[in-house]
Amino acid sequence: MGRKARHALVTGFGPFPGVRHNPSGMIALAIGGSGGWKRLGWRVEGLAFPTDYRHVEARIAALAEHPPAFVIMLGVAARSQRLRVEKIARNRVSATARDAAGRKVNRRVLEPGAETIRPGRHAGAALVRDLRRAGVPARTSLDAGRYVCNAAYWWMLGAMPRETRVVFVHIPLPGRAGWRRIEKRPTLTAMIRAITALVRAEIGRAR
Repeated sequence: MGRKARHALVTGFGPFPGVRHNPSGMIALAIGGSGGWKRLGWRVEGLAFPTDYRHVEARIAALAEHPPAFVIMLGVAARSQRLRVEKIARNRVSATARDAAGRKVNRRVLEPGAETIRPGRHAGAALVRDLRRAGVPARTSLDAGRYVCNAAYWWMLGAMPRETRVVFVHIPLPGRAGWRRIEKRPTLTAMIRAITALVRAEIGRAR
């Protein structure tokens, strides 16, 4: 029998108010659906969470029962033009913004009494270099927001064992080649290529 495949996750989100077509979920599913990972001895699963606080929290708890070697989480930052590697998740949440199910969190923290921040488990500067080498603009960030993206990052860091690396990357809405107004934004194809390169780099670090 051959070597048992190691397991990794790439996650994104579905639509939410203001974003009808969420590229983060599209990218996660495209990368997870690629057939090339088996040749490297890995199983890379792509998931698109509904942008729903309750669903995401429950799904992350279930995923932690069989933890992967690493998780690369993606979310969309509609006003950004670069990919942002988020260095921390914060114990905070918007009390006014509703998720895709129409719900909001009726408090200002995700977990009362818990720590203020949870550091991501990754080498942020190295990930930025990986993304730039793949041809997309990227930087680190200390602000994952107050919406479901930050909440998911917070819950993932809390649920997964310490040995599981956890990365969160905010991506911009895709640009269109030749469209001057948003030409600084990478295209969907370029971002799929760049996140695929990031997965390959994380696989290399896991050896």
